[in-house]
Amino acid sequence: MGRSLILAIRGALVCALVVSCSGNRAAVPEFDYATLNARAAEEYLQPVHPGIPGEVPFWNGYSFKFIYAPAFDFEDIAGAASYLFTATADGQSWAFEDASPRAALSPVWNDLPVGPVQLCVQALDSSRHPVGEPQKRTFERDNPFDGPYVPAPRSYREAAIMAAEFIHNSPVAQGWLKGGEPDLRYQLNCYPNKIWGGTIQIECLLAKLKPEYRDQALEVARNAANALISHSQPEDGALPYFPPTYYTREGAEFIWYIQRVIDKNIDYTMFADAVMAAEALLDLYDTTLDRKYFNHALNIATTYRNLQAEDGSWPVKVNWHTGEPITPARCMPTSILQLAQRLHRQYRVKGFEKMISNTEAWLWKNTIANFNFNGQFEDVTVADKAAYQNLTNCIAVDCVDYFLNKPRPSRQEIDACIEMARFAEDQFTRWHSPVEEDAIATAADAYSTPFVFEQYSFQCPIDASTVGVANAWMNIYQITGDALALAKAQALIDSIVKIQDPYCGCIPTSLYQSASVDISEHWVNCTYSSIEKLLRLESILSNK
Repeated sequence: MGRSLILAIRGALVCALVVSCSGNRAAVPEFDYATLNARAAEEYLQPVHPGIPGEVPFWNGYSFKFIYAPAFDFEDIAGAASYLFTATADGQSWAFEDASPRAALSPVWNDLPVGPVQLCVQALDSSRHPVGEPQKRTFERDNPFDGPYVPAPRSYREAAIMAAEFIHNSPVAQGWLKGGEPDLRYQLNCYPNKIWGGTIQIECLLAKLKPEYRDQALEVARNAANALISHSQPEDGALPYFPPTYYTREGAEFIWYIQRVIDKNIDYTMFADAVMAAEALLDLYDTTLDRKYFNHALNIATTYRNLQAEDGSWPVKVNWHTGEPITPARCMPTSILQLAQRLHRQYRVKGFEKMISNTEAWLWKNTIANFNFNGQFEDVTVADKAAYQNLTNCIAVDCVDYFLNKPRPSRQEIDACIEMARFAEDQFTRWHSPVEEDAIATAADAYSTPFVFEQYSFQCPIDASTVGVANAWMNIYQITGDALALAKAQALIDSIVKIQDPYCGCIPTSLYQSASVDISEHWVNCTYSSIEKLLRLESILSNK
């Protein structure tokens, strides 16, 4: 990122943030959108983390759409004195020359219409004669940020409470009142850490927000937490105190695509997955002060510390029984760092300092420096994906959340986080639906835009991804005071409220769905993420 952009962001007090409220609608800052949109257009001329041959890898070899002007890894051609770039879109062409075949498309970027673009790079000799064959690339020039967007129809707090009540009154939570084992009619209960943990977190939050729910909410949370603990490995196990990633029991029947995941993975576990259980147990401890839950969470964190490799990493997926890796891929450790950070900052737990420093060093070297944000999801095979083949916003925005919530993030950390937020916007955010019906990314008029899709392999608008990118921009706003960052965050959060069912409060996980789809299509961990970010934006706008 250029110094001029960094300085512009640091000093971006380009609009007054006068917050107004009207009835039950969300608080709306009075942004100067003409200024913000012009600033966004200028920033889109600067490529995201451009590659440098032999130094910085080009991460965008599999990318299919861009909001920021890209720079591609085209080859140097012997005898070339310059390179002619010709971008063709919608029957028109724009051209410029540069000494490098890897120049960014900045000179013509804001002239290109939204939609498919065919790029041709032709080497020229000193007499401007063509040298060698032209190099080509096809991609989509995506819509830029262009506010204002339709505001949320209700306050963020109201939307958050409605969403929590929907989960509490659904089989997701009510099933835990029947005993100590999950109700598998809610089929996503086959993912204990993620789903049981998310249920605990929502119920703990609801117990605080709505005291009339407290007793029943905590009964749900305790039963789910006790189940997590009971299914955890013993102290002398291969993965001490870890609950499993996958769960089933005799006679259980799942829909075919879930059954396929269970059949392939019941003997494995995602190594970073237990963090979600630990975070949920800490939330329950905070709510009840029952030390049992704190102790189990601390034991999970201790297992991470004890099993960390010398280079500061952990495997991405291991055998549940032996702890042996099943792939050489290493896990993206941001969630582990966030757990250790919470134990240190909130509870003053010591003993994780070396683990944190080693993990940060590994993360900078292997992920942030080269933008290796390949997805690692429990229902996607990791081993058969080449580097950069299945990028995701999730890892990038988790990095932003971790580093910008340190007590005193460094200038290097702030700059890197801004770059990662730009990446998440560039590759995964849709400020408007694509122009063509057959555009590469799935979109329809029924979707609430703007939205964010999860990963290259799943180009579907997801609530957790949408609020995850919004959260990255909220973090940047709180560090820099950049009004454009806040405007982007609010536009994304507003989409979640717009898509929420106004009657039952459901926030669908996939934003093209409705509350009427089977409850097993609603991922409770994603709903929790939405609730949490709704409340965060409400707090920011209220200056709390």
